[in-house]
Amino acid sequence: MPSATQQNALNLIGTSCPMAFVKARMHIDQLPNSAVTVIVFEDTPANEPLIRSIEALGHTVLSKTQFESTDDTVPNSDASSRSGTLHVIRVEIQVKI
Repeated sequence: MPSATQQNALNLIGTSCPMAFVKARMHIDQLPNSAVTVIVFEDTPANEPLIRSIEALGHTVLSKTQFESTDDTVPNSDASSRSGTLHVIRVEIQVKI
């Protein structure tokens, strides 16, 4: 059975800011106060402000993990259509109280 965090996860692989921020905000806005969610996105220059923007809304970043990914380590991604590996960031966020 998936944990609450896994159920609240948002996969933004293939999405760049500003649309990544719009999708992240819509996702977070649907969660109750103090809920914890995970957002996974590509580590690209376009997505660099994503974490700062989420924090500016008052949410708390609990953890940030950077890793290289292949199509089998990021579920529901289209990494298989890309060559090589993706540089990915996984952020765990607590919705503002």
